[in-house]
Amino acid sequence: MRLQRRLRLRLVMFKLKNKETLFGINKEASDHGTPVFEKQLGDNIQAEANRDGTIFVQKGLSQNKINDAVEHEKVHLEQMAQGKLGYTADTVMWKRDTRSPARVYTRQTMMEGAHDLPWEKEAYRKTKK
Repeated sequence: MRLQRRLRLRLVMFKLKNKETLFGINKEASDHGTPVFEKQLGDNIQAEANRDGTIFVQKGLSQNKINDAVEHEKVHLEQMAQGKLGYTADTVMWKRDTRSPARVYTRQTMMEGAHDLPWEKEAYRKTKK
């Protein structure tokens, strides 16, 4: 009896995180084929489209900015699917259309996301952003 009096049962309740929160998925901006993940990206990068069909957006952006960025990045996903846009860690390849030769841009010598890059021109024109 004495031992029972000394022991106190402490019940700690906690709420499990849902899978979206756990994995950083932005449920509102995601759709069936294109999950959108919020994560820390590099300086001045709001979003990036990935070859696997996912999109990363900068953690902490407002939902409106996330939605705008996702709309823009979906154009890049479409360009990749059409074979017009491709990339490696060091280069970006662009083809005006599937019959034209590819032009290779070196990441060190270009300003990523610049409005005058041909794949960005197309994306900004299609999204009017």
